[in-house]
Amino acid sequence: MVRLEWDEYLSMLERSPSSLSRTISGLMPRDSLGTPRSVQVFKVNYSLWDFQERVLNRVAGSTLILGLPTGLGKTYIAGAYIMRESQVKPVRVLFLVPSIPLGVQQTLFARSMLGVRHAYFISGAMPPEKRVRLGVWNWEFIVCTPQTVYNDLLTPFQDRLDEARRTGDPVVFLRGVFHRPPLPFDVVVADECQNYIGETDGYAVLLTAKACNLKILALSATPHLHSAWRLEELKRVFDRIEVVSVEEDAVKAIVPKRALKIVRVESPPALLELYRALGFIVDSYRCRVVKTYGENHLNVFCRSHRLCLATRIIENLRKRVVEDGASSVLGYRAWRNVDLQKPLREFKGVSAVELFRRALMECRNHKHDAVLTLLEAVDYRKAIVFTESIRSAKQLGLRLVDRMGFESVSILVGKEGMGPEHQASALLHFSGGARVLVATSVAEEGLDIPSADVEVWVDPPSNPKKWIQRFGRVLRQPKGKKEARVYALVSKNTHEEAKLRRVLKVSEKVYGFTQRVSVEHFKPRLGFQKSLRGFT
Repeated sequence: MVRLEWDEYLSMLERSPSSLSRTISGLMPRDSLGTPRSVQVFKVNYSLWDFQERVLNRVAGSTLILGLPTGLGKTYIAGAYIMRESQVKPVRVLFLVPSIPLGVQQTLFARSMLGVRHAYFISGAMPPEKRVRLGVWNWEFIVCTPQTVYNDLLTPFQDRLDEARRTGDPVVFLRGVFHRPPLPFDVVVADECQNYIGETDGYAVLLTAKACNLKILALSATPHLHSAWRLEELKRVFDRIEVVSVEEDAVKAIVPKRALKIVRVESPPALLELYRALGFIVDSYRCRVVKTYGENHLNVFCRSHRLCLATRIIENLRKRVVEDGASSVLGYRAWRNVDLQKPLREFKGVSAVELFRRALMECRNHKHDAVLTLLEAVDYRKAIVFTESIRSAKQLGLRLVDRMGFESVSILVGKEGMGPEHQASALLHFSGGARVLVATSVAEEGLDIPSADVEVWVDPPSNPKKWIQRFGRVLRQPKGKKEARVYALVSKNTHEEAKLRRVLKVSEKVYGFTQRVSVEHFKPRLGFQKSLRGFT
């Protein structure tokens, strides 16, 4: 069987009905508009949950930020807020987004859920001179990135904005600068606003909106705002900060029970031998670091010494071999290290590179085999598969496409492997007919991803924030589903389960995020990861 290549997959995305190029052409204005227009939203095509209604009722004054867990409908609250404000009087709306994929999604949301026919997405794809010619900022509902707004409307004030940031109260300073509002809007919604704080175009837009007394509703999926500096910056813009926890009674009433199923996957013998060999080499490197720079240097994140860098690279290689599977580290430059090519007396004179070749021959990727078998064994309507590595996501996604067909599988990776246009197409594809989304951390936060009823973690989340963001993708359940199921794959006889439980413990202790935990055993039959013979 001829396997699909990555460039072929991207080409298929471009030709599919989910192609961004086809979608976005209808999301940009084509007609020139010389006079500003406003909009009134009389009805939204959805109902709010009780806790969302309570949050909406707490939106007072012109500024607020909502701290909500990922997947619990921040955008629905924003839509209801816009409807409420527009019923008092017609409004002009600016909806800020940090990325093109999210911009496309929010424009489609405004059209389908709010009934705003002339909601438009403005991006760098439209040249500045064309934006001026069409008068795009005169339309009643504009979705765009902060950079586009800044470039077109705030560039003349760049020096004064820079000066404002250096003052103790930039909002008061800017009120003396603007004789008329440079932002021709009444309401500003800032999605994923945690990305805007600091020396960013987004922060400049928010400061300007505040100085011009525009109504601002900012949305953030960040569970807690622990940075004192970040909190201080936020307080300059927002009069109120509302943080909603998934553990609140009102939220608990509508989210399903959370079940984490730790699936212990058999580690192929050759892979375990490689894992032990890499551990032996890491230990030897750490001994050299201690001998050269002292024991305390092991606790320093050193980027100055080649020895320290090499130690960290091999440590990461050892983790990735079991967390993402052997094939995911093919082509890693780390294999050029001479110590990985030297015969190891402790391993019968075989080098780590040779052990890697043996592991590939025995089982190319035990984690990917486990995912394929698991998806055949469990019942789901839509599933999301998370993996940390772009290389792993591509390999696994293409294997699933080969098995299930392009129509059933979507692959979403970060900008190193997929541009914003392809990312948006992949999300549209999953929103449509695709049943499985294979994604890296780019899908954890900042994108409106359709609710899934099953999630698979190829590797453990590296920190509690990732843990909660991943879980959030299965908290908004389809009708009739009472449990959010997450299957976390861990390789037996490695560090993985300890790492998973360590992050689990912190997420429960610091964020109060709890789940029912069970252990299930992956039982191979007729070779590695070919079938799933029930769970214990």
